Amino acid sequence: MRPSDHDEITSVLPDDIKLLPGERLLNVIHHEPRSFGRVPSSLQQILRLTGAQLEEEIGRSRPSVASLSFDIEEVNSAPSHLRLYEVVFGRDSLRVAIDLIPSYPELARITTLMLATLQGTEYNTSREEEPGRIVHEARDQDDPLAIELSTELGWGWPYYGSVDATPEFIRTLAAYCNVSNENTQFLFETYTARDGRQCTIADAMGSAVDWIIMRLESNPEGILEYKSVLPKGIENQVWKDSPDAYHHSDGSLANHNAGIASIEVQTTAYDALLDAAIIYENHLQQDDTSSMLREHAEKLRTAILHEFWTDEKGGYFVLGTDRDELGNLRQLKVRTSNMGHALNSRLLEGADPYITERRQAVVRQILSPELLCVSGVRTLASDEVRFRPGAYHNGSVWLWDTHHIAKGLRRHGYTEDADDLDRRILEVIDETRIFPEYVRGDFSERASINTRTINVWDETHQRINKIEQPPQEVQAWTVAAILAIKKRLERRGIFNNY
Repeated sequence: MRPSDHDEITSVLPDDIKLLPGERLLNVIHHEPRSFGRVPSSLQQILRLTGAQLEEEIGRSRPSVASLSFDIEEVNSAPSHLRLYEVVFGRDSLRVAIDLIPSYPELARITTLMLATLQGTEYNTSREEEPGRIVHEARDQDDPLAIELSTELGWGWPYYGSVDATPEFIRTLAAYCNVSNENTQFLFETYTARDGRQCTIADAMGSAVDWIIMRLESNPEGILEYKSVLPKGIENQVWKDSPDAYHHSDGSLANHNAGIASIEVQTTAYDALLDAAIIYENHLQQDDTSSMLREHAEKLRTAILHEFWTDEKGGYFVLGTDRDELGNLRQLKVRTSNMGHALNSRLLEGADPYITERRQAVVRQILSPELLCVSGVRTLASDEVRFRPGAYHNGSVWLWDTHHIAKGLRRHGYTEDADDLDRRILEVIDETRIFPEYVRGDFSERASINTRTINVWDETHQRINKIEQPPQEVQAWTVAAILAIKKRLERRGIFNNY
């Protein structure tokens, strides 16, 4: 992140920042804050993000890009650090589409269609492409930032370094088909694949399913792991993709020389297998394939409940797993918002006492003072070693993440708690007057965003670690969450200005 002419650079450690053993402060960049005088419109911003002019055109032009800066005449143009993700990302666009399916189902259609055309068809190391894999970042190779990333990191384009975009693709496709019987005809729509073949959307789903099954069957425990095949590829190929997001309770980083698995990826894959099974049975008349997928889903469910649960600290789903130097599986025993994603899944449904106990334990953890703050659910509990309230994924609050957890709470009858989380999310927009990528997870009574970048030198891992940075101003995930809340409230006869 390059400083602009308006930034102030110092080498003084802020009072509210702690350094871990082996860390040394490099610099603090104080960015000139951009202020906005009115509460923004979520509808206006989703139009910008999806390239639509009118509400009825959402889903006709393209999927949502990941983020934008505000383009308000009375405010200075946004610096480069607020314009990092103005392209289509697989995971991001799918999450936006699935959150908005009740109001804008065609956005899910055009998103899955575009991602099908970009779906991996071969093995290519520079792109981390694999047959069936859904793209992570659909940046054009001539894009200036793409050229920079290719030069510095060796990435090819489009780049496929994501483990969760593929199951998210299946989930979004299934959700679109479930809107109406007519939508299932989309399964038979044809498109031209990257290798020139004419395929149907059902073919794309089948390739995505094959990719998941291949990963599960080649894994000793039958879980979905990631490991970059590039020396400088994305280390954590999940939504919490910062280098220090996956770590142990003592603060030591997960072992990136072997596979790492994240809890929410497992639950998404579990639901994706069940979604695909239903489509194969009900719409493609392939009962044998459906039965096979249900068997794989049940095996994965068993693995999740066994490998990712700990009874420590009242019981919770750990962040994930890594492996020691001998390949033995180890739990990453830190409490994070990731466990809350299990609530918005079939994983914890039912009245079985074993499941009920785990569901209630997760709810208690999510609503504990260590995870819950004024703005929503912290990405990392405040009593964990690597907690920093302004860290990208180690203490901040991501509004889409909190909204996803709220949907899970509502799914299991915790309506008041879900409404409370939605209220906190809306109050963030009131306070910040943007649609922030994330906000601070500190202990104050008002939401706030980072206005500085803090770089430290990590002596243990011999690299620079950016432990704080400003959020993007118009994050598509955030806009989708706010708009989904707004639409839900309107259906209840409650109207607001967002």
